[in-house]
Amino acid sequence: MSTDSPAKPTVKPAAKPARPPLGGIGIGGLGANDIDPIRQYGLSKGFLPTETELPAPPTAVSQPISQAAVQPAVQPAPQPQPAPTIVRPAPTRPWQAMLPDYLVEELRQAAAREGTAQKVIVLKALRQAGFRIDDIDLQDLRRR
Repeated sequence: MSTDSPAKPTVKPAAKPARPPLGGIGIGGLGANDIDPIRQYGLSKGFLPTETELPAPPTAVSQPISQAAVQPAVQPAPQPQPAPTIVRPAPTRPWQAMLPDYLVEELRQAAAREGTAQKVIVLKALRQAGFRIDDIDLQDLRRR
């Protein structure tokens, strides 16, 4: 059996551009100039460039300036902003219980009705029973 189609020429794939080292700005041995290779790599992949420099201040219109406007106003030194505190839930560990089928089904339906996890419903019930449950632990962290 012979084919009348011509043989396909072998095509070598184009070489991929070298990837800059990962690890962030100033890490990876490139020092302070590692922004340029990262930018060039992004441009070669078709990413849009971003501006990292602040825009130039607007130029003043030439008008007669009063003497009061020439004297700089005294501005108070900026006060450092305290770092925001992040409240995290308590560490967890798995715990297993054998419950009757009807109770597991009621928990599943209640969780679907409330749009939360079964764990949250159980924790609310334990809180009503007098156990200490922090508010952050009552949040379903899967749904933010």
